[in-house]
Amino acid sequence: ILYNKESKEVWGGCMMENMERRKHILRRLASSRTPVTGSALSKECQVSRQIIVGDIALLRAQGEAIISTPRGYQLVRPEKEGVKKILVCCHHTDMVRQELEAIVDNGGIVHNVCVEHEVYGYLEASLKLRSRRDVAQYVEHMERSQSELLCSISGGIHTHLVETANEDDMKAIETALTDLGILYGDQQ
Repeated sequence: ILYNKESKEVWGGCMMENMERRKHILRRLASSRTPVTGSALSKECQVSRQIIVGDIALLRAQGEAIISTPRGYQLVRPEKEGVKKILVCCHHTDMVRQELEAIVDNGGIVHNVCVEHEVYGYLEASLKLRSRRDVAQYVEHMERSQSELLCSISGGIHTHLVETANEDDMKAIETALTDLGILYGDQQ
């Protein structure tokens, strides 16, 4: 990859300016219903993944609602308003698949996971899990990378912002998590 000091990169056999590349990234994210990896974007634009990371940071600084998920970058779309609730959970790390499947199987979207750390304070990671397939990919990625779950630094206590289409689905999720012994308030 050739780098031009006048802020240009080689792309598709012709020079692609930074602004053109960022517009391409936005169009690509807007047209995709699933997250797009930084590696895929770097191949499309024929630049390094680090250039894409910088482009994403600049787009965010300009106000673009781009999130990073374990499966790639995603443009946040306005979603029809459902029922949103923060659920406080507590479990050992070996129950993560059961917890997340209980939520998505009952019509929930797991938007994030959050923990409270005594030094760093509130730590949040975006998840956007909507299906068993999403859950399987997330769990497999965590296992492959041998990364620690956030809840491992907080004694298992963590929260999820969960969204459902209606109150009945939210109640079904709470019941499923209670049955698994995961909903924190029910453990006391």
